[in-house]
Amino acid sequence: MSISSALLSATSGISAASRRASTVSNNVANALTPGYARRELSVSENIVNGRGAGVTVNGDVRAANRALTTDRRLAEGASGRDQMIADAYKGFNASMGEPGDSFSLFTQYQNLETGLRALSQTPESQPLQAQVLDAAKALASRFQELSADAGGARQNADALINREVEAVNAALQEIERLNGDISAASATGREFAALEDQRQRLIDEVSRAIPVREVPRNNNTIDLMTDEGVFLIAGSARTVEFTPTAVITPDLTLAGGALSGLSVNGVDITPGGTGLSLREGTIAGHFEVRDAVAPGFQAQLDGLARDLIERFEGIDPTLTAGDPGLFTDAGAAFDPANELGLASRIAVNAAVDPDQGGETWRLRDGLAATTQGPSAANDIITIFLDALTEVRTPPAGTGLNAAQNAASAVANVTSAVGSARISAEESLASSAARTQLLSDAELAVTAVDTDQELQQLVLIEQAFTANARIIQAADEMLRTLMEL
Repeated sequence: MSISSALLSATSGISAASRRASTVSNNVANALTPGYARRELSVSENIVNGRGAGVTVNGDVRAANRALTTDRRLAEGASGRDQMIADAYKGFNASMGEPGDSFSLFTQYQNLETGLRALSQTPESQPLQAQVLDAAKALASRFQELSADAGGARQNADALINREVEAVNAALQEIERLNGDISAASATGREFAALEDQRQRLIDEVSRAIPVREVPRNNNTIDLMTDEGVFLIAGSARTVEFTPTAVITPDLTLAGGALSGLSVNGVDITPGGTGLSLREGTIAGHFEVRDAVAPGFQAQLDGLARDLIERFEGIDPTLTAGDPGLFTDAGAAFDPANELGLASRIAVNAAVDPDQGGETWRLRDGLAATTQGPSAANDIITIFLDALTEVRTPPAGTGLNAAQNAASAVANVTSAVGSARISAEESLASSAARTQLLSDAELAVTAVDTDQELQQLVLIEQAFTANARIIQAADEMLRTLMEL
């Protein structure tokens, strides 16, 4: 090797060592920065006239494992969907309350039964009549509150879908812009690792809502498609389309066309369907809550409300066929063809409510009684009590099959909601554990290990010293030659 080639190799080595030191320092400085991936300096041998002439610095390369990243994103999507469903069931379970809670639906049934028993023994007591009325009104009110919770969950899910769709569309536009910047940088040999970091963070945001896979393209650009095969970016960003609904009532459904689905460039990807429908992601979880979980809870409430209304229909001898009983559908008799949303409409018959022009003594003498009867008569009260405790098969909407009394029916529905919550939380725990496992595996590849980076600095220092020593030796040789 000539002195000049030795100098060239040493100077390029010092330059590479300096650049490596900068890369390592940058790694250490960003060790805790979210989304930052460790960099390694890429160098290659410089060949001049068939001989080695030092090294050429190619630039920083981000540590990455595309397969692990894809698996982690899909796992996050599944966990996100499970989280939305678990949160919904947790809310419904809390609203129903445990049997011992003072606000629970079961406790309201117990209060009504207790009041009727006490009144049957002292039918002339006006305070006990008022107590039964209050218990009946509290029960109806609790049904209405729970129905409002179901409707609120649907409304909230619809609003969250819209919010996340807007965020996804904004992120897709930004990813398209970053693709352009990365392509330009790649074509001109400029560094673009920081741009890739930004792009990866945005893809992660999109993937939590709609799980996606990267499709590599020219000049380090990427396209994005859903796990089901629908492109969200194909050169340019496509628009995810969704129309929020201002007010969602129990009768509005996706199947009926009243609620919006999800589409991309006219391709239907609405969760819950077949083919290209989304299966995972937080948006899929919101759809599940809006179109299945909350309507299912509403159906259980409506079934219990129907059971309660029907127990008191046709048993009061003062009423005629078709008259509403103690509990009504917004003041009218229940129509079996109009069960949907019944829990939001259930009310106590105005005939026994002084606030609506009624009289509490009609609980004793009959809902259609025009005058008070004997103060000690308890026949109708006993009929009401027997109706509440009668063993019968609840309506299909409750999901219950075995014959049981009213209190048992509500206890079993409460238990079913609790079981659904536990099942949803178990699914969430499983998907979250898988997500964590894959995240840890990905971090093992991409995260900065500060101990390892500091060790690299020691090696870089040694390389710098060795190249400097070569330059010093070459200088001494040249000086000696000059003195000859």
